[in-house]
Amino acid sequence: MKPLVRLVVNFLPDRNIRSKSGFPAALLWLPFIALLGGCAQLPGAIDSSSTATTSTSTPFGANEQPNVDYSILPAMGGGVTQNGHPAAWAYDGNLWHYIATQFTLPVPDNARVQAQLNFYASHIEYLQRVTERAAPYLHMIVKDLQKNKLPLELALLPIVESAYRPEAVSSSNAAGIWQFVRSTGTHFGLARTTWYDGRRDIKASTDAAMSYFSRLRTMFNDDWPIVFASYNGGEGTLQNAISYNAARGRPTDFWDLTQISHETADYPARLYALVEIFSHPKKYGFNPYPIPNAPVLTEIKLDKSVNLGKLAQITGISHDELYRLNPGFDKLITGPQTDHLLVPKSIADQFTPLALEEAEKSARDWGRYTLRRGDSFHKVAYRFGCDVDELIKMNRLSSDYAHAGETIVVPLGRKTQYVAGHDRLYTVQSGDSLWGVSRKFKIDLADLQHMNGMNKHSVIQPGEKLIIGFDHASSASNSHSQRGHSEAAAHKGARQYIVKKGDTLWDVAHRFSTTVNELLSANGLKLDDSLKPGQILVVASRN
Repeated sequence: MKPLVRLVVNFLPDRNIRSKSGFPAALLWLPFIALLGGCAQLPGAIDSSSTATTSTSTPFGANEQPNVDYSILPAMGGGVTQNGHPAAWAYDGNLWHYIATQFTLPVPDNARVQAQLNFYASHIEYLQRVTERAAPYLHMIVKDLQKNKLPLELALLPIVESAYRPEAVSSSNAAGIWQFVRSTGTHFGLARTTWYDGRRDIKASTDAAMSYFSRLRTMFNDDWPIVFASYNGGEGTLQNAISYNAARGRPTDFWDLTQISHETADYPARLYALVEIFSHPKKYGFNPYPIPNAPVLTEIKLDKSVNLGKLAQITGISHDELYRLNPGFDKLITGPQTDHLLVPKSIADQFTPLALEEAEKSARDWGRYTLRRGDSFHKVAYRFGCDVDELIKMNRLSSDYAHAGETIVVPLGRKTQYVAGHDRLYTVQSGDSLWGVSRKFKIDLADLQHMNGMNKHSVIQPGEKLIIGFDHASSASNSHSQRGHSEAAAHKGARQYIVKKGDTLWDVAHRFSTTVNELLSANGLKLDDSLKPGQILVVASRN
């Protein structure tokens, strides 16, 4: 059977991160690569963004002490010890301790487990950061594991897979805290639309993981090392490896299997190493982040698309926190397949029917638009009457580079158009043609088509807006820019160039046999100005 889940990991930190000693951080991590194999995240790769995933302004911050409701998860007998700990250890206010007292799977004593244990034991601070990152989600996961009668050791699996980062995406495009690839997500009902990715949805992906592990435990008769390995490498891979050993009279125990990848072979060992450390934290100098044994989230049912930005504004929750709890939504508009929303219990009463109705009305003001070749966000913003920053924020974009074929949300029916600072626009008149407009403004026809997302078969209509140049926002810059445009037009071979990703002023000047100073003068730029993809430059070639 084709593997359902396969995680391929980029082990090295960002190549731009450097150690305190000045050496590239990537080089410092090389000794650990062979040890970790397919581990979802390394401490080095996570450290640079740890502050971005921890919010001190939320109900889960370190300074807050929420009331503990010990009735939520099943209690144990008064003085009975569990896994070598007094029963009271489970009720000291830290859910991680409760989980550890409920572990039932023996930790194998072998070289693979020991190697992973040595690694994690040498990166205890990393584990402590990860345990804090799990704070909003952990109780819900533990409750679901118990509901499905699955071992609580599985609450540690997202540490191996994603370091409890919902935004984690592997090089094979596995996503979410449980790292589902698209095919597996689809198999277990995780929808993927323009608006939403169920693999990153905490609740939906956890439900899918429960279903998958319930299936695997039945298939492999509770042989948990094989179950764990199957989650990583696929049940077909493990079945074939078992059959291979059996056909040759070899042991079929997981640790004796040879026809599996190093990543899959080490995968159960990583989980067992974590089980050992969480079971004996003092032995390893480990202090897992104190998470209360009480639910901190509640589910809001939705049957219509809502504007999350508007909802955050009405209810008082921060945009960042609402996204952290609902990372499945790619945009601030949830889309027509909206099903549920996770919100903090402490402010759940703010999500009233009236608040949801207002957020739903606001969502109606936004529709879908697929970016065309030559589109820039400035052009799209002008076309739909909004600010570029608003467009980028609503679509949760990490950059302002427009990718043709990408579908974004845009405002609908706005009467007041926002004039984008980077676009000089021309309103098409009756009788105009693209060739005529290109001649009128001394623009190469191919460039005019490209900057407006058109081709040689495109037809323009009276009243349509065409981008024909570049202007600066300020009046002073406008004056300077217009003088520059006139000067550039006076040169033989004057043309306009659309900046590509990675371009510099020197690159453009060299390409068109001109100088940086002439580019600066013609476009009203300063030497320290950076170029942006989609920006239009007037170029006066010396040839």
